[in-house]
Amino acid sequence: MKHPYGSATGSSQPSAGKEQVSLNSWKTSMLRYLLDEDLTILEANDRFYESTGYPPEEFRRLFPSLRQYYGDGSADFASLKDSLAGALENGETEASLTLRFPVKEGPPSFTRISATIGEEPVDGSRVILAVHTDVSDILNLQRETSRRYEEKAQGFEWMMESYVGNIYISDMESYELLYLNQTACGTLGMPLEKVLGRKCYEVIQGRTSPCPFCTNSRLREDEFYEWEFDNPLLKRTFMIKNRIINWNGHRARIELSHDMFSTEYKLAKKDREREALLRTIPGGFARVDARDNATVLWYDASFLQMIGYTKEQFETGLNSRCSYVHPDDQERLTAMMKETRETGQSAVFESRVIAHNGESRILTTTLCYVSGEDSWDRIPSYYSIVIDVTKERAEQARQRKALEDAYQAARVASSAKTNFLSSMSHDIRTPMNAIMGMTAIAQMNLTSPDRVHDCLKKIDVSSRHLLSLINEILDMSKIESGKIDLIPENINLPDLVQNVADMCQPLITEKHQEFQMSVGRVQHERVVADGDRLQQVFMNLLSNAIKYTPDGGIISLRINELPSPAPQKSQYEFIFTDNGIGMSAEFISHIFEPFSRAEDSRISKIQGTGLGMAITENIVHMMNGTIEVKSRLDVGSRITVSIPLELLPDELPDDIELKGLPVLVVDDDQVVCENAAALLGELGMRGYWVLSGPEAIHRVVKAHDQADDFFAVILDWKMPEMGGLQTVTALRKEMGEDVPIIIISAYDYSNIEEEFVRAGADAFITKPLFKSKMLHVLQLFCTSSKMETATALAEEKHSALQGKRVLLVEDNDLNREIAVELLQLQGITVDSVENGKYAVDAFQNSSAGDYAAILMDIQMPVMNGYDATAAIRSLGRDDARTIPILALTANAFAADVGKAFSVGMNDHIAKPLDVKRLIEVLQKWIG
Repeated sequence: MKHPYGSATGSSQPSAGKEQVSLNSWKTSMLRYLLDEDLTILEANDRFYESTGYPPEEFRRLFPSLRQYYGDGSADFASLKDSLAGALENGETEASLTLRFPVKEGPPSFTRISATIGEEPVDGSRVILAVHTDVSDILNLQRETSRRYEEKAQGFEWMMESYVGNIYISDMESYELLYLNQTACGTLGMPLEKVLGRKCYEVIQGRTSPCPFCTNSRLREDEFYEWEFDNPLLKRTFMIKNRIINWNGHRARIELSHDMFSTEYKLAKKDREREALLRTIPGGFARVDARDNATVLWYDASFLQMIGYTKEQFETGLNSRCSYVHPDDQERLTAMMKETRETGQSAVFESRVIAHNGESRILTTTLCYVSGEDSWDRIPSYYSIVIDVTKERAEQARQRKALEDAYQAARVASSAKTNFLSSMSHDIRTPMNAIMGMTAIAQMNLTSPDRVHDCLKKIDVSSRHLLSLINEILDMSKIESGKIDLIPENINLPDLVQNVADMCQPLITEKHQEFQMSVGRVQHERVVADGDRLQQVFMNLLSNAIKYTPDGGIISLRINELPSPAPQKSQYEFIFTDNGIGMSAEFISHIFEPFSRAEDSRISKIQGTGLGMAITENIVHMMNGTIEVKSRLDVGSRITVSIPLELLPDELPDDIELKGLPVLVVDDDQVVCENAAALLGELGMRGYWVLSGPEAIHRVVKAHDQADDFFAVILDWKMPEMGGLQTVTALRKEMGEDVPIIIISAYDYSNIEEEFVRAGADAFITKPLFKSKMLHVLQLFCTSSKMETATALAEEKHSALQGKRVLLVEDNDLNREIAVELLQLQGITVDSVENGKYAVDAFQNSSAGDYAAILMDIQMPVMNGYDATAAIRSLGRDDARTIPILALTANAFAADVGKAFSVGMNDHIAKPLDVKRLIEVLQKWIG
């Protein structure tokens, strides 16, 4: 019979004439299309449209070609087109393959396509007549067929041809392909005769040598070796099974595979997921025959572990029966089985079992009944999960004992708090007595300025100590009540470290201690964190190190930046070490407990509350960090704080003048040298380093001989053998005056500055060597005007407050007097009132611009600071909305700061007033 497409004309549009009637005369799904780029559809019969789920008119309107119907990028469309093109290229007139076929609703069907290529072209393309046969209904039969084939079928080519997946058989020695099924040919896009006899690894993977995954020690004759492979040639992932077979006298390897688009691949994935899920459930599985309530039909290895038997002991000794259950619990087990069977509900209960070695165990058992009608083998059964809870029950007994101990511990803790209050009253009275005593002495010596100055100095020290005691008590109270908050802000690590060093320096100098600071390769200096709390952690740890390290001791702080798994973050490591008195292992386990202090006669006179480490640990944990303490008595301590911090973009300017310039770093600490050289590299410079003065002189001379003189030398002031001063003198003899020499100092270089400058030093830089610090110092030697600009800016900031007028609102006469005096010392004119009502009146009666800012106390009579701020902001004047209002209050916690911002305040200054902080805030808002 002549095929209907044979009478097609040159027109690419189908007609409703004889051809359409001819296609509809067939009782199977048929269509005609061009073998062009998109496989343009010419016509189709009603059976075809029915198979798609679309009405004919809608289908023709939506899908003029098979490419549009399958969708761009469809692997099935590509396979169809490649198969037809390959047949045409090989001079063949027929092609067949099985593909997924999309439908309007529901999952795709599986269709066997038999295509015939016509001889007469239309619009320059050959015409394809395709017959579609839906094979989805026999998918289950095919899967069963493939399973039987895996077990025993060799030589059944017809069965392998019906296999949905790919089948390859290759010789184990020569790797030549001996057999492929049609699906495999379709996957490869080549007919059988073009691949038989070729190397399997060349055809399937495009390799030039055998694949190690296909042929290895795991390949066996008695079972399949399963693996998954992402084929770069075919651009698909395959689930593969390999096995050794005998094929027509050849020792061969059979490979069964399904690609990632097939149903079989997805089912295998689901099986793996189910097995993984079962493995995650703690306990063992067993199936008990419901016909006798005793015989165990199936079990896993974990079940045997739970009941304490081996496979042989269970099957031979117990005859696979539930005889392992304790005799006293047998009756209860039977009752639970009966109840489960009658109600259809699962049951959970505990029972004792006797292990093979006589040991008694406690198991939690979950029972679920499945009737014979619902069972795959028609046997009614109980499916059970057993979990060994012996240890948990022992732990519960231990916890009951622990509750009794906890009661006693609570009494001890109460006693400890009582002792703490007693100790605190002593610690508070000590600075209070000093303040009151020195005040009285000063009043009696008003005519002696030196004596008054000495008294005021001691009053200042004692008041600051008293303030720190009060702050620690308040912090601990907030932490225990869960009310402490973190205030994230943009912070600069070099500035924070410098602030901490400045605050610690007087104490370190007083005890003649050495303070060493260094950084690892810190690439990001600007981070997001609660700067005040982070600084509090630093101060707590460093002040402890200073207090408990004898005179002349060594204290160090090292900062490292490590990678973090979290995006846009780094793990910062702050390591505090000292060679002080150390701690016992017994005390380390209690170091973070509130009110705890080591019992050591050497520290009995050192002031402290026992709260600093408890506060530090809580702050670190709130920042999602960790703190680790290592210490040995009479050796020293090492405390490591690790905190993940959010990174901010670097704002270091690119200095073209510095690009490629060589710099020599001289320090006896190799870690410092390596990190400094790495940071110089990040700045675009060439960093070199040596560990001593003689090496530095040698390198400088060598560089000069090679006409590659160093742009600058960064030199540590204190080194063994040849010190920094000697090295500077020697370098000047070799280099002359042109090359800048920058001296590295621990923190304060005032006592060495004069002699080093005389020797030829040009600048000083303090440790730790942050990238921004080095850039700033090196830029000084590129353009001298930068230094002048910085100096002018500093002077401008200082003078910017001169002549400004502010309104001070403070109800306490003494506090008001102190604030007025501090402000006037900066050249600021001050108007003061004693409550919020007067503040609103004073501002309302002033002219616009009279006041540059308002300093507002919070807790005041008549009207508090919050209400006064809200009232001023609500006034109809333009400056009421813009004038800076700064909170002056003892409420220094995050929640109080947040409330101040919420009512319209611009900033917050905690009492007692810190002059430096006060001036910084005023410069920020009115400078």
